[in-house]
Amino acid sequence: MMTLDESQEHDVQLAEKGVQFVLDPFAVALIDAVEIQYDQFVDDFVVRVPNGPMSSC
Repeated sequence: MMTLDESQEHDVQLAEKGVQFVLDPFAVALIDAVEIQYDQFVDDFVVRVPNGPMSSC
């Protein structure tokens, strides 16, 4: 499950194509690659981990 909260001192911060990502160390250890798609017609993001379980947020 993806949740939003305030950035913590131990979080890992990454930037890709102008988008800032903040991940806790536990999540970083589980994620090898992430695909993020934006659907402008529905105004919605889909986050998928290709090597992970068959689910998305």
